[in-house]
Amino acid sequence: SNKCTPAACKSVSFSVDGTKIYTGGSAGDLCAVDAERACTFSVKSDEKRLLWRVEPATEGKYNPLVAIRPFDGSVNLALMATGDDAGGVRVWDQRICGNSTSSKANSYNQKRPQGCVLSWKEHEDYISGLEHSLDGNTLLATSADCRLGVYDLRMPKERTNTSSFRLSDDQEDELLSLKIMKHGKKVVCGTQEGVLAIFSWGTWGDVSDRFPGHPNSIDALLKVDEDTLLTGSSDGLIRVVQIQPDKLLGMIGDDHGGFPIEKLDFNNNRHVIGSLSHSNYIRLWDARVLTEDQDDGNDDDGENNDSGDEERKMPGKLSTKRGPQHESDDEWDDMDDNNQDSEEDDGDSNDDDNDDDDSDDSDEKPETINDKRKKRLKTENEKFFEDL
Repeated sequence: SNKCTPAACKSVSFSVDGTKIYTGGSAGDLCAVDAERACTFSVKSDEKRLLWRVEPATEGKYNPLVAIRPFDGSVNLALMATGDDAGGVRVWDQRICGNSTSSKANSYNQKRPQGCVLSWKEHEDYISGLEHSLDGNTLLATSADCRLGVYDLRMPKERTNTSSFRLSDDQEDELLSLKIMKHGKKVVCGTQEGVLAIFSWGTWGDVSDRFPGHPNSIDALLKVDEDTLLTGSSDGLIRVVQIQPDKLLGMIGDDHGGFPIEKLDFNNNRHVIGSLSHSNYIRLWDARVLTEDQDDGNDDDGENNDSGDEERKMPGKLSTKRGPQHESDDEWDDMDDNNQDSEEDDGDSNDDDNDDDDSDDSDEKPETINDKRKKRLKTENEKFFEDL
């Protein structure tokens, strides 16, 4: 068995395909574990569950590995980014992690451990969040030093004189979480003061927008779609937020006992949201309230069917003129009846014209998905009085 330094687990992440579990320890080690073997409840220790270990994976002693971000399958399943407590950012190639025979890929820098292909140390405080661009060429990192780091993975600084990173201006507020929105055009960061700081892609000096409204720090972000986020705050509430136009749609979870929410994530079919706080429980929430309501379409179909049934049940509405068998013997009475019918028809047509004019004047916008979500979600005031 491989001997290792006893240490606490500071970060955990599943691989994109769910076959591996990556862990970062307080001693700076990085491990990959077979998910199926690790999740088997057995009193016997299975040495095969450990796939590989890099020790240490950070610079310096007592430097915990606090952030792990595997790259998506659309980019490269073999790559993974990590951040440590001292502000270091590294990119790993899992194919050579723990493989002592693949030393050529690391020959130009012997200081880095096996499997580390890129390394930076630009931040002055711990790394709180990691995200990569849609094409996998750019890595973003938020830090508690109030700066956003942007790293170009195509230009290793050891091999070129061009700077491969860019730091934003000091935001005077700790950046605690990070998500890429609006099809890669916006970067949203949660802050210590409860403000969502929004950067425009390519403009990294300062934020382009700020969305206040959270009373406490925003420690976790979860992307629902390109316009909607879930925020986990230190007051223990999970809020649903729309980005540009900025709206607070409601909330879905508040049963964390006032403890801060540290992590939010979906299950594989995105029907359940898991939340992690400072208690000993992992709480699960129904995420179907965030999806487009399929019942609305069924209700509309039902209403249309009902209206069709009513029309079929009331044929008299469709035929208002009298048949020849009901004509009066007096021609003048028949003329009066016809005039009344024509006046009623004219009145109906005028009403229709007025309705059309009113509809044109109002120019009501179609209801969006987030408008439907807002109707289904509860606000903080409604939840407060419900608890009372």
